[in-house]
Amino acid sequence: MTKRSALISASTGGAGDALDRRDFVRLGTASGLILGPAGRALASAVKAPAGFIGINALWIPGEEAVLRDRFTRAKALGLTNVRMDWEWRLAEPRPGKYDWMALDRLVRVAHEVGISLLPIVHYAPDWALPPIAKGSGVSELGPTTQAFDALAQFMVACVKRYGLGGDSPVPFNPIIHWQVWNEPNNKDFWGPAPEPARFAVLARRVATALAPYRDRIKIVHAGLSKADHVFLWQLWEADRQYGDTFDIMAVHPYFFDWWKGIRRPDEMDADVGEDGKLGFLGDKYKPNYLGKVFNLQLFMTLRGAAGKPIWITEIGFFVSRKWLGVNDDQQAQLMADTMSYIIRKLTIEPFGDGQRALPANVQRVYWFALDDYALPDGYGNFGIYRMDRTPRPSRQVLQGLIP
Repeated sequence: MTKRSALISASTGGAGDALDRRDFVRLGTASGLILGPAGRALASAVKAPAGFIGINALWIPGEEAVLRDRFTRAKALGLTNVRMDWEWRLAEPRPGKYDWMALDRLVRVAHEVGISLLPIVHYAPDWALPPIAKGSGVSELGPTTQAFDALAQFMVACVKRYGLGGDSPVPFNPIIHWQVWNEPNNKDFWGPAPEPARFAVLARRVATALAPYRDRIKIVHAGLSKADHVFLWQLWEADRQYGDTFDIMAVHPYFFDWWKGIRRPDEMDADVGEDGKLGFLGDKYKPNYLGKVFNLQLFMTLRGAAGKPIWITEIGFFVSRKWLGVNDDQQAQLMADTMSYIIRKLTIEPFGDGQRALPANVQRVYWFALDDYALPDGYGNFGIYRMDRTPRPSRQVLQGLIP
């Protein structure tokens, strides 16, 4: 699963399915779940439309029993959409030589439990990496430019095997949505430092290779670390037709502030100069506000890619005594408040007036995460389940949000 240490050091419908106002209904005491701290959180929550909520889950260690347990617990909540790592390095240990065993197991177990996967295609094999050390704060290096075509061909092979009409020898639910990389604007996932021009080349190579299959798949953009429309601008500067390379924009709008703590979901800083006149919210160099997801939609509109859906493919809060950590009950309340803000402000309604009179068009949220994972000082404790698989109050809140 994608690590969230970076944010500490810094922060079943298809794409384009129309969301109707009737899909959003108030959740009251009739749910039967208004009990204790989780119940108080639920009382302020808003039910999401069907298919709106998914969840992030760990793939590692990839054992069948572990995968089945994770998928079964997700399904018991009413969730069918699960986002997971799809490690290129495991499937292509040598150039052009694919080993499908681990991925076959993954898609088969997902099929048997009734889960639709959103693969995060990343983690390059050693032969595709530059011969340099990762350095401090880097989980994975960006692949060499010479390896971009290999990644594109790997994705073609995956679509042929696991997409609609795929020829996998094991039963599988056809994978429609494919996410290309993770947080390329964060050195933790594109080390040693983000390179927007090179990432734009990678996105173009992948889109070109997948062009014959675009009628049966949707390319989900790499989830941006925070609502960083400056990085998006840099991508468009490198490729003026960049909007052609993806079908769905994705973002991880964690709203931690290292100096001030966790912001309110509705908190916003002051507009700045010409950006504010164009309609952009706040300071573009301070992207860690939840409402700035709107800025991504506004930017795409101004660059001729209006109306693309946005998926929030990660958002969550970790339980820890350390700075920026919360307790169990606070995590539950923050989940309810965050999801309510997203549904009310970032989906189908115009965000504001004037230049802001367009919807952000968020159509799906993958909560981070199903389970805790091991990081020092509790920085991996994002789960609605603890490491020992006992549920936190946030599990009850999430279940109450699902119709």
